[in-house]
Amino acid sequence: MRRTGRKQNGNRINLCICEQRVECEMKVNTMRRRFSCALLSAMTLLVVAHPAIADDPDNCLLCHQFRGLGRIDEDSQKLHAYFVDPDYSHGRRGPHARLACTDCHVKSEVAVVPHKPVTRVDCARQCHLGNPNGIDRRFSHEPIQRMLAESSHSQELLSGLAFQGGPLLEANQSSCLYCHDEPYFRLPLDAAPQLANAEIRGIDRCNVCHADTIPIDIEYSLNHVMSRLQSSRTPMEIAQTCAVCHSDPVVNEAIGMSDAVASYVRSFHGKATLLGEHKTADCLSCHVKSGENAHLMLGQNDPLSSVHVSNIANSCRSFQCHPGADPAFASAAVHLDISSAHGTLEYALAALFIFLTIVTFGPSAMLVILDLLQIIVGRTHRPSHRIEKLANDLMATAEGRKRLKRFSVRQRIEHWCLTILFITLVLTGFPMKFADRAWASFLVDMFGGLSIARNVHHWSGILLFFGFSVHVLEVVLSSLRSARKPGPDGKPLGVVKAWLSMPMWISPQDVRKTMQLFAYLLFLRKERPTFGRFSPAEKFEYLGVFWGTMLLGLTGMLLWGEQYASQFLTGKAISLATIAHTFEAFLAVIHVGILHIYNVIFAPKVFPLSKATITGNTPIEKLVEEHSDFVEDAAMGLDTQPGAEPTA
Repeated sequence: MRRTGRKQNGNRINLCICEQRVECEMKVNTMRRRFSCALLSAMTLLVVAHPAIADDPDNCLLCHQFRGLGRIDEDSQKLHAYFVDPDYSHGRRGPHARLACTDCHVKSEVAVVPHKPVTRVDCARQCHLGNPNGIDRRFSHEPIQRMLAESSHSQELLSGLAFQGGPLLEANQSSCLYCHDEPYFRLPLDAAPQLANAEIRGIDRCNVCHADTIPIDIEYSLNHVMSRLQSSRTPMEIAQTCAVCHSDPVVNEAIGMSDAVASYVRSFHGKATLLGEHKTADCLSCHVKSGENAHLMLGQNDPLSSVHVSNIANSCRSFQCHPGADPAFASAAVHLDISSAHGTLEYALAALFIFLTIVTFGPSAMLVILDLLQIIVGRTHRPSHRIEKLANDLMATAEGRKRLKRFSVRQRIEHWCLTILFITLVLTGFPMKFADRAWASFLVDMFGGLSIARNVHHWSGILLFFGFSVHVLEVVLSSLRSARKPGPDGKPLGVVKAWLSMPMWISPQDVRKTMQLFAYLLFLRKERPTFGRFSPAEKFEYLGVFWGTMLLGLTGMLLWGEQYASQFLTGKAISLATIAHTFEAFLAVIHVGILHIYNVIFAPKVFPLSKATITGNTPIEKLVEEHSDFVEDAAMGLDTQPGAEPTA
């Protein structure tokens, strides 16, 4: 039993030893596997994260990648944010993406945490651009400092600027920050739309052949080159940059200039910029010669400046802007500020249109207001019973209804064509006038962009002017036919008398009756005057449309073909055409949008819409009250007994 016991005890010991050995081997194998996995992970991390290490060799993003990183300065109470977007460098999103932080910051100052007081970055210091092949390339902005010294934006001038809100930069900060911030690549997607696709932007097709044979970052290089095919900023961003100084009243007073950015925004190019157009002229388009460096910008008094009187014509006639335009085209006022242009022809023309708006819209609006006042106070006009019976008798016969029809089929078609084209012109034209309003961008986007909206505006104007020309031809032919008809003396009426007797001319009798209408509406007269087929207000609207269509059509075509027109007219004439087109359009809109819309839609006698615009007939009540002379003229020579045949 003892032997057995010993043997059993030995087996137990051996079993324990075996179990410990197996457990030990399992631990060793586990450690080996973990070590292998860790080694493999480390190798993978080194391979995969190599670009990130190259982007951030000093591991600055370990802390600076967090958006909340910052502090409040105890002395100035200013917030200092230290966030750096890691996607900028890892994604190669800008020309600084391949720079290490210590290429601009002094390495010894940021080598310890927390950092020592950091010296202001000197944008002219030399940078070392690292390539995947390990070769550094040196780069410096120092030549730009020499260019600025010779330009109108010299360091001496910039350092002496005083701003309305106080200093914009702190002591020893680089003056480059007045214009520059962290640059991003702006890719011309219209020239290379495939770059907008995130999957294609990897430039895999290039890397297939060139990734090994030419060890450079293909995507970064392509983005860098493509972004330089156009301006690094949009026209709006450039205008905002220039506005830092050129819209500051203190700066403008010191340098003797007006707010050039504000006048640019009010110009055609500026309004196109506000509506999202990126191909329009910006500040650099005029103030920097084509192909020249923007840092060499010169003032207008310098003979080498692109805006000098001897060079401005060539700047306007460049291939990118107005090729083929006459040199006289350059006299157009780009920075025109009408409010301060006292004594100029442009100021006089604008003042004239404002005066016309007041003297034409004012009396017409007063008629509408006084007419509404009659309804409010409950004053009604009881028309003559004889005229009312006469109108009903006329409507009972076919010939009478024909004579009382105020608008023919052709006239109604012309009216609705005019309505549709007018609304289209307003929707596509007024966003350019009020480009800074949110609704302007909405309307432009509704048409598919500024370019399409502009084309719709142009061709709608052509159709409207064509219809206007057809109408004028009809009027001329009608007057010629009337000229051959015998007058009261039996002789032909003549062209002049026939022209002046056209029904839409405002006669002295119309003026007299209009004054009587004002007296009636002001409670100075008991009887309301009546009119013929067309009231003086309707004649006034017609003549306004006649005049406005002619003026808007001519000036619109002049502005559309400004380069061709410059062969015959000066730039000043084009500026005057712009003012006339704008103010006449505004005058037309307030007349049609307020007065005419009220008269044909919202007036209680025609609401919700005047039937005359559809059927050509005016309601009996309105005919009797306002057009009794027309009713009497229609009844002349006609037997108005119901069922009787017409006698004339």
